[in-house]
Amino acid sequence: MTQISRLATVGLSREVTPGTWLAPTVGIPFTKGDFEDMFTELKDESVRGNDTVLQGMYQGVVHAEWQLDVMAYPDLMGHFLAGIIGPDVVTPGVSTTLSSSTIAGATSISTAATIPVGSIIAIDTGTKVEYATTGTPTGSGPYTIPITVPATGLTQGHNSAVTVVSQTTHTFKQSTTPLPTYSLTIYDTTQTLSCSYCRLSDLQLKIDPKGVVTASLKYVSFPSVVQTTQSETFSTYDPLLGWSWTMTNGGASSTRGLSFDATVKRATEAIASSDGTQTPREVFAGPIEVDGTYKCIFENQLDMNLYLNYTQTAATAALAQPVARGGQSLSLTMSKSGWYKGKRDFGSAYVQGDFSLSGIYNTTDGGAVQAVLKNYQTTSY
Repeated sequence: MTQISRLATVGLSREVTPGTWLAPTVGIPFTKGDFEDMFTELKDESVRGNDTVLQGMYQGVVHAEWQLDVMAYPDLMGHFLAGIIGPDVVTPGVSTTLSSSTIAGATSISTAATIPVGSIIAIDTGTKVEYATTGTPTGSGPYTIPITVPATGLTQGHNSAVTVVSQTTHTFKQSTTPLPTYSLTIYDTTQTLSCSYCRLSDLQLKIDPKGVVTASLKYVSFPSVVQTTQSETFSTYDPLLGWSWTMTNGGASSTRGLSFDATVKRATEAIASSDGTQTPREVFAGPIEVDGTYKCIFENQLDMNLYLNYTQTAATAALAQPVARGGQSLSLTMSKSGWYKGKRDFGSAYVQGDFSLSGIYNTTDGGAVQAVLKNYQTTSY
């Protein structure tokens, strides 16, 4: 029977032992997905006294390749950043409880532990959860915490002892620590398949103020095996939206940005070796490369001068949700960026600038790029 493609699912888990499959711990809600077992085709084209070229064909070594397009959900992105940039260094937020109940419209809360000024917090859970920004705390326990956003105060009441948590900061930098491997599991609407030893080779982040921020992923892995039915848990947060993007380049914030694409990649190879099997010995990921394209309104020479003067200052693309939707954020920084291509584009009604740039090794990033993700996941990716 013909199957509905939207019934397909993909799940991911971080492996403890590379190559040993683990059941999915998180679902990947994808907008486009391609998965294929890639066999090396071996041909016998020997001359045998006939006028046919192909005398035989055989399956050689095999690995799998994945391509997935996903919306940039702020709780999901950490799995990809850890998989291609480097380990997650966690700076935990505050986890406390309300010391007394609140009412709708309250402009302050009372908590058992103090919360730093300017923190974005989540109050309560489930259907009662709401988000706010804190002011300067007072008291010595319980603490009085002003609510500065929303300016009109809380939107609903909350009972005493419900949870109050501030955001956890996840910082991803390059490291000598080996990159993690992952298990990917797919239900293709007829059966469930799993692949182990998955390594992320490409992560492309696409930002356009007119749309949703998206990520394009490419994995290389061991070939698929038939698996028992699995279940995944998908993100419940809003994806990051393009209009929330701010761009900093040349040491100054810019409102001229029209789009920004950044690709982080590592040359990745499924290594076939003398182990007597058709499957790879391992999947190897090489050194990192970071490239981007930036389009902007051409209203002055500031962006063009970054190219003409070969200025190698920091370039940061930052995204942040409205506080009412969670206030989660992601920034991608090349602290030393090389602008190697720049042109004026007269093809639209207004003049645009079109630039290309690459991340250069620097001690601030500990490599060519770093990412900072702020969300409500307290554990490391």
